[in-house]
Amino acid sequence: MKLLIAVAFALVAAGAGLAQSAPANGPPPAAQPTGPPSQGVFLSPSGEPFRPTASAPDPLKTWFEQVDSRHQGFIDREAFRADAARFFKKLDENGDGIIDGFEVADYEHKLVPELAEEAEARAAAMERGGGSNSGQSGQGQGSGRPGGGRHRGGGAAASTQDSGAGRPSQGRPPVSRISQLIGEREPVSGADFNLDSHITLDEWMRATDQRFDILDEHKDGKLTLEELRARFKPLPKSR
Repeated sequence: MKLLIAVAFALVAAGAGLAQSAPANGPPPAAQPTGPPSQGVFLSPSGEPFRPTASAPDPLKTWFEQVDSRHQGFIDREAFRADAARFFKKLDENGDGIIDGFEVADYEHKLVPELAEEAEARAAAMERGGGSNSGQSGQGQGSGRPGGGRHRGGGAAASTQDSGAGRPSQGRPPVSRISQLIGEREPVSGADFNLDSHITLDEWMRATDQRFDILDEHKDGKLTLEELRARFKPLPKSR
């Protein structure tokens, strides 16, 4: 009898321990990002995607070190332009010196599928009557774009600034998994100044210079990692 009582007491104690370690009813609140999301994709000013890995968990730093190939500790305009020109060649799949609508679509659906996913989520939210253009969702500061405010180029993305992938909840798109330093809806087609679905290298470099000017807030011709990181706004803590 004493053995049964001891076993019963042990089972009750074990159950209490499990109850203390188990989460409360419902899913735990999502962590609020304070900069580039640890999970997701960071788009460079030219739109090149960088995703966190075990060896490189900070996508912003990964991009910064790629551009600062001379290890100066800062990015100057020359290095910024060189990085943009390199990515232009990558996007220009057929090597004709123009990023056309098909290549923009490949960029949005193959290289950064999050763009197409978030556009679809935003469209679904708009259909529910809860679409909005005012959210920041932890993105980099700034709402202007070098090429204007409309999406162009033949791809599907409509906005990455305040939309998110997945099923909309109560008419609102979920928090974006895309972070940027400049609040452009889609950086690649954002360089299509002529709105003709053909982005030339001249247009691309014109957008590149405008982006550098936006990021160079101190107007000293240098972009440091600390200055760029400061452009990210933390989301307000949930109550």
